[in-house]
Amino acid sequence: MPGKRPLPSAARCPPNAADARFLAGRGRVRRTVETLVLLCVAALIGRTWFLQGLLVPYQVTSGSMAETLLGPHWEVACGDCGLSFVCGSDGLSGPQWAVCPNCGYAENRLDGQPGIAGDRLILDRLSCRIGSPRRWDVVAFRAPDSASKTYVKRVVGLPGESVRIRHGDVYVDGAITRKSLAQQRAMAILVHDARWAPRHTAALPPRWHAEADTTHWLSRDGCFFHPEVPEAGIDWLTYHHWERVPGEPGRAQPSPVLSRSCYNPQGASRDLYLRPVADLLLGFRVVGLSGEGRLLLRATDGRESFQVQIHPAAATYELSRNGRPIQSGAFEGDPSGWTNVRVEVSLVDRQFLVAVDGRTAALSFYDGSDSPSPGSDRPFSIGVQGLELTIDQPRIYRDVYYDARPMRTETQGPDANSFQLGGEEYLVLGDNDPISQDSRSWPHGPGVPADLLEGKPLLVHLPMRGVSLGGCRFQVPDLGKIRYIR
Repeated sequence: MPGKRPLPSAARCPPNAADARFLAGRGRVRRTVETLVLLCVAALIGRTWFLQGLLVPYQVTSGSMAETLLGPHWEVACGDCGLSFVCGSDGLSGPQWAVCPNCGYAENRLDGQPGIAGDRLILDRLSCRIGSPRRWDVVAFRAPDSASKTYVKRVVGLPGESVRIRHGDVYVDGAITRKSLAQQRAMAILVHDARWAPRHTAALPPRWHAEADTTHWLSRDGCFFHPEVPEAGIDWLTYHHWERVPGEPGRAQPSPVLSRSCYNPQGASRDLYLRPVADLLLGFRVVGLSGEGRLLLRATDGRESFQVQIHPAAATYELSRNGRPIQSGAFEGDPSGWTNVRVEVSLVDRQFLVAVDGRTAALSFYDGSDSPSPGSDRPFSIGVQGLELTIDQPRIYRDVYYDARPMRTETQGPDANSFQLGGEEYLVLGDNDPISQDSRSWPHGPGVPADLLEGKPLLVHLPMRGVSLGGCRFQVPDLGKIRYIR
């Protein structure tokens, strides 16, 4: 019987070195050609979208959405702690000073700073043609009273809803609206970064310090270390918020976090209606952790107090509210052995949340009272028992505080902060509450008709930074600040 035909030798033997180089070169050429073709197709599609008006360039001309979107502004380096921050410059003249959001230093002179134009955006018009915006989305729309003007604000009320602004929060049909962790991050406003401590007013108290007189906490340059101490009690590290005493350098007084926007220069007189803000978020990175003990996280809004006990070795937790256990569970996924993980704790929109590396672990909702939460000058604490722990870059943020508007219109009725939307209307507000002209104060009514929506800001595509050289001030692109809008 005839046997199977043997394979040709070329099919059975590996190619020689010359053949391998030839095949590798041909593969590289093929990949290069494919890449060029894809780039040409992408460029053609992008050009077509721009020509058809699906992608539209837009420049921000005011600071009403700061710091999500920046209008004309200055870049400021704090003269005390060194933190870099931005301060709006639109519509201002004469001497101005910027208040550092981190240490409260108020003598940052703006005169002579290189000015920077507002953010340059790409608007995605297709998004509003194929779908409807969701709550907390940033949208662009034509002004109801002037079709030639385009505004950018954040959606807080959807068609048909009854919306009320109360104690800084948004209520829809009588219930508070709650943000997800991603939405909290998108709207977070920096309060304090532990890496930047005052250098010239050393008499100011530290923001983070231990509660007990005898403590094992050590700190350096925004990094905190606690050794494993057998048979010791809980050693608490607490954040203390304070405000500088005007006219008395080196003095500070305890205070809850306030609704001040440091984007607005001090000379703009924006601090007339400051409110305590109890909606706060703490984030830090666990650089190293070992031992069989427990990590404790505590948060309070001045009225409600939550505490979560985390057992890293077992990846479990127990949550209590006002001293009473309310929840227990296990962490989802693998937090990488609790080394180099991001921990976030927030008390925002009447909810307590703990997340590890972006995964929500503990979550508890609670109802508020008729009076606003008073806030606390000690909103967060980190406790250790039986662990060796190193944490880095603890930062405190606050949520946007939507304040009441003093004016009232016939369309708003007796309560100037309650709004009834029509079936095709949206309520929009600005993130920079003190200077935003939005649904709360428009004389024609609070709603933006759906047919006036232009699209959603997709990204900041050409951010700029100021440069001083030889006495000349000019702007150059800062590609490291290109960012998507959330």
